[in-house]
Amino acid sequence: MIPEEEILSKAKEFGAVDARIVTSDRIIVAHWVRLKCQFGCPDYGKCKTCPPFTPDTNTMREILKEYQKVLLATSTSHDNATKLARDIMFWLYSRGIYKVFPLGSGRCRLCKVCNINNCPHPELAYPSMEACSIDVFGTARLNGISLSDPEGNPLHMCAVLLF
Repeated sequence: MIPEEEILSKAKEFGAVDARIVTSDRIIVAHWVRLKCQFGCPDYGKCKTCPPFTPDTNTMREILKEYQKVLLATSTSHDNATKLARDIMFWLYSRGIYKVFPLGSGRCRLCKVCNINNCPHPELAYPSMEACSIDVFGTARLNGISLSDPEGNPLHMCAVLLF
């Protein structure tokens, strides 16, 4: 097992503005989040890492029960947050921690147009927190995480399901 302090230090090294490890029961999963994706997002059904291709609300609740801890981290952009989650996952995997799963921020931006049936980047394309029915704002608030920097610029949150 890798000490939590080492994971947090690595997250900062990879560019996290803030990083915390919380218990999985402190992740808010709600049906309304997926509803917002379905009725309000132009990417719904157009990206393999977005609904309806991602775990539904009840499935995500069950997945979270299989994990005790979750790393929550903020970054300066959707892309940076998603890369941060992947980098942490790959780093942990290289250290023998195989039961990890990254959740990025926003839709996948690896391709201009998603090839849903034949993703050219399956090793890099992971769903976002919101695509898996996670209430990002509520989860941040519950865990004392700010989604803006001191100047008021938005920060974007990602997660890594740890162990």
